[in-house]
Amino acid sequence: MLDTIQESELFKGVSQRVMSEIGKNSEEITYKKNSIIFNADDEAQYIYELVEGSVDILMLEKDVVHLTATETGQILGWSALVEPFVYTASAKCASDTKVIRISRNTIESAIKRHPEEGLAILQHLTGIIAKRLRKAYKYIQHHG
Repeated sequence: MLDTIQESELFKGVSQRVMSEIGKNSEEITYKKNSIIFNADDEAQYIYELVEGSVDILMLEKDVVHLTATETGQILGWSALVEPFVYTASAKCASDTKVIRISRNTIESAIKRHPEEGLAILQHLTGIIAKRLRKAYKYIQHHG
């Protein structure tokens, strides 16, 4: 599991020591096709790293897919790391899917203990959010 976490877009460049800390407090979960990983408006306590499969991200008010996660290492549920800690979309498995579930508390603890690497994690997080917003805007422009 630890190797998979290191491939993640969120944890690029983070030391083995910090990855070990996060990895031992994470769990691998397998979902069947059409399973819901999380729902919009639910309290967001976990982020998920895609290991295999594909996940449709459904926007709040309509079941409109604006992103399908298919790449190993993609992060789902970034809302768990951003106030008010509520998922802004739903995640539905488009195929049988395997993810690594990591709690907000695990990541926050690692950030507090290793602030320099924590800063890198937070910078990656803002990059992930910006990329998702760009994709959502493009989707809205073309499907408005």
